[in-house]
Amino acid sequence: MCINEEKCGCWISLHPLGINSEGCIKDSKWLHRVQVPCTQSIMNQGLLINIGSKKLQLLKTVAHGSFGSIDLGLYESGIKGEKVKEVYIKRPLFAGKSLLYEACIQQLVGEHLELIGFPTGAPKVIAIFKLLDGSICFAMEQIENATTLSELLGECKQEDISEIIIDCLLQVCAMLWYLESELGINHRDLKPSNFLVVSHPPEDKVLVIDDDMIEINSKYSISFIDFGFSCIGSTETNKADISLSTVYSKQDACPKEGRDLYLFLAFLYMEFYSKFEPELLEIFNKWLELPAVNMPIFLRKHGIKAKEWIYFYTGNPSVTSFNTCPSRIIKDLVHVVKI
Repeated sequence: MCINEEKCGCWISLHPLGINSEGCIKDSKWLHRVQVPCTQSIMNQGLLINIGSKKLQLLKTVAHGSFGSIDLGLYESGIKGEKVKEVYIKRPLFAGKSLLYEACIQQLVGEHLELIGFPTGAPKVIAIFKLLDGSICFAMEQIENATTLSELLGECKQEDISEIIIDCLLQVCAMLWYLESELGINHRDLKPSNFLVVSHPPEDKVLVIDDDMIEINSKYSISFIDFGFSCIGSTETNKADISLSTVYSKQDACPKEGRDLYLFLAFLYMEFYSKFEPELLEIFNKWLELPAVNMPIFLRKHGIKAKEWIYFYTGNPSVTSFNTCPSRIIKDLVHVVKI
């Protein structure tokens, strides 16, 4: 946490988002003091932001979840020369609920991942605003030509699935290592549908994990989305300063080593193991091993019904770490592919 004038990596400024405040995201007292204005039009409640020439117009809802909705909107920044653009809006399901913490975490993650070579590591938050019902929502930029990893893998040819998974997994390892070790962040809901993927011509990317550097030739750029389960803690105490969602208990360690990768690998296996090539299947079987539990067999047998068990196990306070840390995954993949 930031102390006196010394700022830690979790310092965030809300000035670019139209809110006159900045502070340490781990400081709950600061977050509680943040004042988010409401300028929603009374006459036209689809006009969510209405400040002079700065406007956000709701167009339609594109997705519903257990905790809220994702909407499409038109955003006019009010800055001369900037065009009106389509954006995504995240709203809570219940009136009066605040998504301020989630918006701040998403913005923090995006800023830091850009610093280490992932310019679209998380969609950029462009506005945080309050509605007439007291809900605090946020708008984010679209990532052009993106699809979810789940959709991409579901539509790809079987002979392409290993290349896509390995390419994305190498980058995920580097991103998660940084978020966990440098910022103390666990996403806690990593699954194929919570990644956006953009295909592009092959380009060289440098990945850093535990002071080791590897260079890959990548055809995909990935983004993390949906930070509604996230937590931020300390790598020294493993205690959460911020813990979103009641799915995980307050005693759950944060960050928990290897947790995010285990979630990602388990959900990926659960959805797509039938399309895996033998070599990829074998390595996933090793990664998913747990004491006294043959996890691959369990996932194949129960499929989507195993989802709640995965969340329960990864959030179990008695489980303090997983063997699926980024450095191990990278080392195992080196033996599978030429890097």
